[in-house]
Amino acid sequence: MAPGRRYSYQILLLVVVLIACISMGFAGYNIFFGSQGISHSLARQLLSQGLPFLNGEQAGHPGWNYTLRSFFYSLTNFDLGNPRTVIDGSLSILASIKRHQGWSERAFVFIPELELESEQNQTHPKEQIVVEPVIEIEKQEFLPRVLIYHTHTSEMYLGAQASKSLHNSHYVFSFNHDSAITGVMEVGHHLENALNRMGISTIQDTTIHDFPSLAYSYTNSEKTVREILNRHSSIEFVFDIHRDADVPEPIVMINGRRVARLLLVLGTAQDIPLAHPNWQQNLSFAQELQRIAEEMYPGLMRPMQVRRDARYNQHLHTNAVVLEVGSVENTLEEALLAVELFANVLNEFINQRR
Repeated sequence: MAPGRRYSYQILLLVVVLIACISMGFAGYNIFFGSQGISHSLARQLLSQGLPFLNGEQAGHPGWNYTLRSFFYSLTNFDLGNPRTVIDGSLSILASIKRHQGWSERAFVFIPELELESEQNQTHPKEQIVVEPVIEIEKQEFLPRVLIYHTHTSEMYLGAQASKSLHNSHYVFSFNHDSAITGVMEVGHHLENALNRMGISTIQDTTIHDFPSLAYSYTNSEKTVREILNRHSSIEFVFDIHRDADVPEPIVMINGRRVARLLLVLGTAQDIPLAHPNWQQNLSFAQELQRIAEEMYPGLMRPMQVRRDARYNQHLHTNAVVLEVGSVENTLEEALLAVELFANVLNEFINQRR
């Protein structure tokens, strides 16, 4: 056998053995840990210091009990429960493209339509046409001002009360590069479109952060936000869009329409060993948004929530907040109307700051 062919076979064999070892390792983990219901309580206790939601919202989602699996995924982006991710981990870009091809563009209700002058109304007599010399114009760099992302990417809207099992209020992803479009993704996309229509350059990141485990959602999303902020130093505002649950009054009537209510959530990290030295700037930003929203749309905002036992990645940017858009009881349409109004609020905030 030729040396080159022998070398190729050796590489192929090594790849097959590596995949087999990973698969057998996870199978053994399930046998010795998953079947006996043994959890990594110490790791979970440490995580809960920075992620207070662990105490009440972890049961019922596949993979949420596998802390080791989640930890490995947060470090490598490979899911031990799905060896396919070892092979196609590079498919995230393709999944993102497929997801964006599936967006259903929705008409705006509260955002004024742009009036563009029709080219058909412009007359250009042929005798006046002058051929100008070709001038190369340097392409202007896109400088986004707003980042939208989703730590709990699986959250959905039901329009009804959710049961104790979260299967009916969270989309169950098949793998970490699933191209499905969830409720909060739709809401974030609509907000992105609204802000861009207003001339506020906005980007939305739809990376899945709560698969295979909710426990490492904020660890995963922190990595995402850091990378985006490093690439785009122009970003001025960061919104982590969520969907709440069990809200007593999730609806407000505005201009005769049912609109989901909004909630701003701040984490100061004062009671946990995580650094967040500039939390007062985040708080000031949220308070100003709250004030403007109350003036423009009374009742749209729920009372702002400030948590001393979390920081929600807000240490990464002084104008970063969690935006809870509606509740599981809301319909998707009600949530979409809410972010249209929020786009108007942010636009007014920017105008007042000039």
